Amino acid sequence: MRLKITGVEALPPARLRIQWASGDRSTVEVGEYLRAPGHERLRDPALFSRARVEEWGHGVEWPEADVGIPGEALYRLSKEQSGKAYPTSDFNAWMKRNALSLAAASKALHLTRRTIIYYSTGAKPIPMYMGLACKGWEAMQRPRRSAAKSSARPAERRSGSR
Repeated sequence: MRLKITGVEALPPARLRIQWASGDRSTVEVGEYLRAPGHERLRDPALFSRARVEEWGHGVEWPEADVGIPGEALYRLSKEQSGKAYPTSDFNAWMKRNALSLAAASKALHLTRRTIIYYSTGAKPIPMYMGLACKGWEAMQRPRRSAAKSSARPAERRSGSR
């Protein structure tokens, strides 16, 4: 999906008001980009305020700094920030907390590995129901983990008491 941006207004220190070709508008906090390598110069409010739409409308750019932010990333951030998408950082924390590889997360959520890659890299917004599925899967694992721990304890006690 290629999203087209038709207008942008910079709102220093780190917000952009985006006009999408669909007619939708969104205001996006892009502070995480300003902390990323290569985007440091955008911390200057004067430079940040010179944001413009890229030539084909597929992102926002700052030609003086030779940096830009893709439209897909701005769209994902707008959905996450408005509560209409599950945050990528939360999804990655879920994978890490449960020691899930891309393949294991794919199996757990009954999704393709490619979809997990899209979600974990932030290439596509994560639907809110996927966030609920992550929480539900994790809740279902707790009883199994508790049972596995409690069944291991008696064996440990028997072997340790002799």
